[in-house]
Amino acid sequence: MSSPKPLADADEIAHYEEALARYLDLELDAERFTALRLQQGVYGQRQEGVNMVRIKLPGGRLDPARLAAIAEIAERHVPQQVAHITTRQDIQLHHVPLAETGAVLRRLAEDGVTTREACGNTIRNVTACPLAGVCPREHTDVTQHLDGAVAHFLRNPLAQQLPRKVKVSFSGCEADCAQGLIHDLGLVATRQGERSGFTVLAGGGLGHKPREAITVAEFIEEQDLLPAMEAVVTLHNKYSDRTKRAKSRIKFLVDRFGEDGFVARFNEEFARTRAALA
Repeated sequence: MSSPKPLADADEIAHYEEALARYLDLELDAERFTALRLQQGVYGQRQEGVNMVRIKLPGGRLDPARLAAIAEIAERHVPQQVAHITTRQDIQLHHVPLAETGAVLRRLAEDGVTTREACGNTIRNVTACPLAGVCPREHTDVTQHLDGAVAHFLRNPLAQQLPRKVKVSFSGCEADCAQGLIHDLGLVATRQGERSGFTVLAGGGLGHKPREAITVAEFIEEQDLLPAMEAVVTLHNKYSDRTKRAKSRIKFLVDRFGEDGFVARFNEEFARTRAALA
């Protein structure tokens, strides 16, 4: 399993710290600051003056240096000195004083860790099989493909103001340990003879009106992974209902168009994105 790649941006954090200082000095209105705060993965809490910071860990990977950094932050900035490991391979730090959130983001960035787009209407943390890279049954180590997808979509203009969040997972074989069937977008490694590729799933989800994802492509070549992912995200961006938050996930597009209709639109968009990203 390869080490996670650095994803933080020091200039971006400096901008956040500047905005935070202005907000605390009552020089920046709450609405504008809230948008920036959420973009950086800093959630409000019911308790006044404290926030939850969500740390993105693509594929759930942590090396010793990054784990030590998170532990250091928890000891310094979390009163309870507790970190919450989530079901989607994030780590959340609760009750962080708002004034200290900039320092938290900066310390994470020193080890390449980001909180960018960990919340909001974006592509959330991308998850993977916990045994990616070491499972004897996997068709391919999905880690390199996951890293490529994260690098492609993080800060990508397409993914900044989506109708609602998009949850993505990568699985190394048909066992689908990363549970693509309950994700907005699931990529499951597979093979056709000697060729390695992916099955593309879309429209899964739990919560309000749970449903399993449908298969939009039985097999795509590895080099077509990003165009296929971008096609699904683009359909969401174009057609999902922005006026009704409770019905703005990809699964509702599948209901709206029907399975065949959704797949047909995917194929049209896939042809366009494949040409655009060639």
